[in-house]
Amino acid sequence: MIRTIAVSGFKNSGKTTLCRRLIEELARLGVRTGYIKRTSEDALDAEGPDTSKLRGAGVTAVLWGDDGLRAEESRRDMSQEYIVSKYFPDCEIVILEGGKYLDLPKIWVESETPRPGGVKGVFMLYDRKRPGDGAARFGAGDEALIAKKLAGLVRGGNYRSSSVFVGGRELPMKDFIADFVRGVVLGMLSSLKGGRARGEEVKVFIRGEKNDSPRAPR
Repeated sequence: MIRTIAVSGFKNSGKTTLCRRLIEELARLGVRTGYIKRTSEDALDAEGPDTSKLRGAGVTAVLWGDDGLRAEESRRDMSQEYIVSKYFPDCEIVILEGGKYLDLPKIWVESETPRPGGVKGVFMLYDRKRPGDGAARFGAGDEALIAKKLAGLVRGGNYRSSSVFVGGRELPMKDFIADFVRGVVLGMLSSLKGGRARGEEVKVFIRGEKNDSPRAPR
């Protein structure tokens, strides 16, 4: 199961710096990590550019430049589960910056402003101005330790050899079921030319059936 951990706090508390350090440390540990930044502002370009016009037609638009690419998708029913399943299906953990009121486990970044009572799911505290205890409270310089604890969450009993998403949600599976699915898929693909995986990750996409598809006459 892909774990999503929110790094939440108020503006200028150090959330972005902590996210960057955690991602660097998780990469050193070999943990496949994704990153989402949650904002209360509009995320898409204003209407006018060609990509915005195409996006308005109901498609995902990608801007591809020499320095990389940016995907834009216009929909109001966006959820954290949908984003993770579509853009990070091969990750083990996703760091979500912001989202203080989302229903997610959180690392709360302390600041001068007290944490609101409506913030739930905090299991770690980070304060760049004060030392931590190494258990649930951490300070500047403890980023590698935090990353190690996060790696333990995904590389412990929650690690799965395969993942299946149905309708954008990950299907819960026990270890032996995940191993079985992996074995069946790899076994079937190995009989096809070029289908034998040699350590690479394999992605399979299955289109859903349309409810209005014509039925054969009885």
